[in-house]
Amino acid sequence: MKTQCSGFRLGLWLGVLLGSTAIAQEDAAPAKPGSHRITAYVHSGLGLFLSDFRTMGGIGGGLGVRDTVDERFIFQADARYLLGLGNAVELRAGAGIQRQGTWTPAALVMVSGMAGGGMRFMTSARSTPVVAPALTVGLQLAPLRFTHSGTQFSLFELGVGVGSEWPGRGVSMHLTLLEAGTSF
Repeated sequence: MKTQCSGFRLGLWLGVLLGSTAIAQEDAAPAKPGSHRITAYVHSGLGLFLSDFRTMGGIGGGLGVRDTVDERFIFQADARYLLGLGNAVELRAGAGIQRQGTWTPAALVMVSGMAGGGMRFMTSARSTPVVAPALTVGLQLAPLRFTHSGTQFSLFELGVGVGSEWPGRGVSMHLTLLEAGTSF
């Protein structure tokens, strides 16, 4: 009986060792030139747009899709629903670069459009409410992002953008608390 248990343990340890070696080789293998990895992801966090004429955004979540080319270059688009300062919908698209490997921090240039309810302010510079979507261009940083075997997790992504509010300008801020995705 004891030799059967020892044999089982030895087989289990060999399986774990060989499996982890195969995964390490898979992660270490260089990507083929022009290779694409499509990832669908969900995310949650905060989004705000602030200007002299309106404030909108809040907390919420959304869905997105990302194309990673050569395990290096990122192209993504996502949508999120935010509530708190009115109900708002935000659509974003971006492109950037990431580090290769398991720890994959990234930096992206993002274009964002937010529309919906919020607080609107009348000033001497503008006597009618703003009804157009709030459009911004900015930078997003994802320092705590990890990729392993087609699964991706990211914590605390930070983003800041600037847009025009004729006259004046607006600022958008983003904090993604958690993002999780899988390749298909």
